Amino acid sequence: MKDVTLANDSRADPAGLMDFRRDTGAVRKTLHVPKTAEVVADHIRKRIIRGELNEGDFLPPEAQVTATLGISRPTLREAFRILETEGLISVLRGSRSGARVHKPRVEGAARYAGFVLQAQGTTVADIYEARLAIEPYIARRLAETRPAGATEKLRAEVQRLRLMVEEARYVDFMIALVDFHRLLVELSGAQTLLFLTRMLQEILARYQVRYFEMHRLPDEEQRRRALWGLRSFDKLIELIDAGRGDTAEAHWRLHIVNANASWVPKGQETKVVDVFD
Repeated sequence: MKDVTLANDSRADPAGLMDFRRDTGAVRKTLHVPKTAEVVADHIRKRIIRGELNEGDFLPPEAQVTATLGISRPTLREAFRILETEGLISVLRGSRSGARVHKPRVEGAARYAGFVLQAQGTTVADIYEARLAIEPYIARRLAETRPAGATEKLRAEVQRLRLMVEEARYVDFMIALVDFHRLLVELSGAQTLLFLTRMLQEILARYQVRYFEMHRLPDEEQRRRALWGLRSFDKLIELIDAGRGDTAEAHWRLHIVNANASWVPKGQETKVVDVFD
């Protein structure tokens, strides 16, 4: 972690706040702009997203920023509140350090997406079905491109899961299953689909833990189902390794259909996702 210092020398102003002051002064002469706090927040937000400010950096202390920009302390604190609400900074009250920078996280987007989906009456079955639009395609893509080291990483993940089954750690196993699905998409290099996958997993994680606890099976039956799933994983890896894109896609589509049916049994297809339980 490092402090982002502020000075008249532009080389000592990585936050770019001196340029910001000059730019906004010109804008005010020709355009009606939002509240000053919103403009300050937008400027800092852009620099975080563009990578000009990194995770763990500190913005300059309040007194330094207000003096540099010629704004009041309440205006700066309002800007900080906007960014803190978005999870892009954290402010330790009473600290002499400035606000700490955070990169955008998928968890924040997933939580808000969960609110939207629940407000729209989206069913759990609908969310699970969305996996069918992503993972079978990913299986084909991996088989056709065969990224270096992909199957080795997938086999290591399956071995980790198999160890949980052998140790009868079924709760850990059910939670860790999402890691295999995430790793599949991650290894494909499809960043947008990885984001969507992670967001769906965040939304469903609490549902899956609750469902498992409420419908826990005898250990022997749980072991049988877990080993069936792992054999399906093994087959997928073999198909990817052999470069059989069509077959990998078809196999994984059937796997997802069967897995979805186990999470959303008949009679619960209309259950609305609940992000507050």
